[in-house]
Amino acid sequence: MKSLFNRSTAAVVAAALACGAGNTASAQSPQTPASPLAGGQAAYQGGAYMDAHGDQIIMPASYCEPSAGYGEMCAPGDGCGYGDAGYADYGGYSAPEQCGPYYFDIAANAVFLQSDRSFKNVPPLGSIGVAGPTILDAADLNEDYEPGWEIAARLDFGPLSVLEMTYMGVYDLGFGSTVNSVDVAPNGADFQLNSVFSDYGIDPIDGLDEGSVYSVDYQSDLQSTELTYRRYWLGHNPRISGTYLAGFRYVRMTEEMNFDAIALNGDSNINWQSSNDLVGAQLGADCWIALLQGLRLGGETKGGIYNNRYEYGHSTAIPDPDIDNVDFSEDGNQVAFVGEAKIDLVADILPSISIRGGYRVMYMSSLVTVGNNIDPTDVASTFLYTQGDAVYNGFHGGIEYIW
Repeated sequence: MKSLFNRSTAAVVAAALACGAGNTASAQSPQTPASPLAGGQAAYQGGAYMDAHGDQIIMPASYCEPSAGYGEMCAPGDGCGYGDAGYADYGGYSAPEQCGPYYFDIAANAVFLQSDRSFKNVPPLGSIGVAGPTILDAADLNEDYEPGWEIAARLDFGPLSVLEMTYMGVYDLGFGSTVNSVDVAPNGADFQLNSVFSDYGIDPIDGLDEGSVYSVDYQSDLQSTELTYRRYWLGHNPRISGTYLAGFRYVRMTEEMNFDAIALNGDSNINWQSSNDLVGAQLGADCWIALLQGLRLGGETKGGIYNNRYEYGHSTAIPDPDIDNVDFSEDGNQVAFVGEAKIDLVADILPSISIRGGYRVMYMSSLVTVGNNIDPTDVASTFLYTQGDAVYNGFHGGIEYIW
């Protein structure tokens, strides 16, 4: 924690001193020695510290514990051992620790996210028999939390200010499933699978319906890079602090989905793929509350306007002579939005090491997504819907270090 004071956040301790320390040597009886962050030994020895307004923190040289029973300040050297002159009731916490701003130099987190809205409007891709029980519901298959990682580093930029760099990557947001007709059809019958594109076999498509094996594979990734300037603020009570933030963010989201069929009259493949590259500026803030010494609860919210450079492709390979197979692609730019909110609990376990856990939600709009461009009524559709959205939510946890 000492390094925290030596960095930009040191100045906020003046407010904490005001909570418990008097303005003169006749102040109320102190209760606990102030930490180095609140003056402590360095202040006693004449070290210069600045408060949140840029003014020097001054502690009376004769400030020490009153003599027992007299309410008077003891003379220097008369039972006032080391630290007595730096005594201060730090905001009533009665502990020699700092409850000021939340800070770290480097942090690493494991991240677990899901995107359960990606296929909310897509019906199951197949059925057992004509208009029978449905199979391959992408909305159900896409419910798992997938792992990724995040790393963040901070560099002092000026008084009460830091430059923060963050990268997050989740590379395997996807699913895969295969259904064999003899395993699911009554009496182990073969060629009983039908697709949503024929209204589940009512208007069969050669090479796609009357299928023996259906399989679907979906792969997606989400990557985010941020460069952020943070400016610290301190509440009226030193238990509460936080930062305002402003910066730039780059978010990349890619998707690819394949639907394959082995059918009575041939084999088929249907492919969809998309990428969204969002670049823009964001604003936000966070707020932290010191629940106990070394235990903080915080929340952060941020959002911004972005340019979305999108690319989309859709192709079919179906042997039915009545199907005009397509190999369609399109790209463009449009204005988009990205917003994120999260809540965290941070616990100090060593002077320089803390553990962290929390939950986050990330929302993006004006996207070109696979789920919003699957047309169950036309397998070879070339219509492009560009106003999709995505919601990612999940948990994270990791470790932080201060040197």
